[in-house]
Amino acid sequence: MYGNKLAAAIKVNGKVLREFKDTVYIPFGSEYSILVKNLNSVRTVVNIYLDGDNVVPGGLVINAGQEIDLERWIKNGNLSEGNKFKFIERTSDIENGPRGIKLEDGLIRIEHQFELPPVNLNNFMRGIDRGWITASGSAGDVYKNATYSTTNASFSSNVSAQAQSFNDVGITVPGSKSSQKFTETTMGSMEIDKHSMVIKLLGETPDNKPVVKPVTVFTKQKCGTCDKTSKAHSKFCSHCGTSLQIFA
Repeated sequence: MYGNKLAAAIKVNGKVLREFKDTVYIPFGSEYSILVKNLNSVRTVVNIYLDGDNVVPGGLVINAGQEIDLERWIKNGNLSEGNKFKFIERTSDIENGPRGIKLEDGLIRIEHQFELPPVNLNNFMRGIDRGWITASGSAGDVYKNATYSTTNASFSSNVSAQAQSFNDVGITVPGSKSSQKFTETTMGSMEIDKHSMVIKLLGETPDNKPVVKPVTVFTKQKCGTCDKTSKAHSKFCSHCGTSLQIFA
């Protein structure tokens, strides 16, 4: 997914999953990571919300042109280790338990805000003289409590079909241990505009079948009419012309 000079994708077993508009199909029980790349020429602060909860309190700083493969929460200021993201089915026990149902269950909301570029003092003064620009904020403003990734740890997940009945809605819970490390940094003045994108995770396909293996960008697509396979990026069946569906 791409928007406002930021690209994002979901990965399982180190492979990027295919997106269908704003939806990614992922097997329940999978551990996953969120790949984010800053395509701008300035730094950005990213806040990522899973099921409505911010997993990087204070923000994740991504340098210009840098990509980060975020695989864990940052909780209680622990920058050395934490739990990986794990996607599970939201069962009736969970819905009736202390956690209950949240409005943003199954959603990954990514918000980001770019840092203002450094100001050339000579051009700045000439701009004021000619009435071209006005200054807002101070060059000394600091964005506090931000972090940036120093490692891109790899991980593996045990993906298997579940015998029980499935809901399409899933939630993200703590998974296995991650040693992905972070350090603290500061930011300068920020742009006023904030940008956001939303990715929906589902554990069931549109034809009500459980997803039993990740659908990557290289997975060949199977036609629901003639059962023939087509190339991964095909929009229509190369044999009969049917619009391609998602199959586990």
